[in-house]
Amino acid sequence: MCGNLMTGNKKKYGLPKERRIKRQKIFDALLHEGESVFEYPLKIVFVQTELPFEVPYQVAFGVSKKKFKKAVKRNRVKRIMREVFRLNAGILEEEKNLALLMIYVSKEMPDFYQMKDITARLLNQIKEKIRYGTS
Repeated sequence: MCGNLMTGNKKKYGLPKERRIKRQKIFDALLHEGESVFEYPLKIVFVQTELPFEVPYQVAFGVSKKKFKKAVKRNRVKRIMREVFRLNAGILEEEKNLALLMIYVSKEMPDFYQMKDITARLLNQIKEKIRYGTS
């Protein structure tokens, strides 16, 4: 049996449920009021809005069904995006009530290290836009 099941330990890594967007109201705010930053192959839409938990941010991930027909591939891309975001999330820890939607726009499977660098740059751009109100 798995050690976590036997001992009751929680996952050490991963994105906690409180940090994932679940409410339709937040998705609507992102789609109607959100600003975006883009660097191929990643687009991040963000908005400052009221969140249901006391967390600095909540995030959701999207991959086009049109570009990745098989769910296995879409899930792989989302898994890479989640891990890359988790590794770079410290950039946004000081922010308040930030909702993010990360959208993968390419047709090719992503390279982990390239995605990690692009995500870090985009999160820093978001931080700058929030802090200084630049476009």
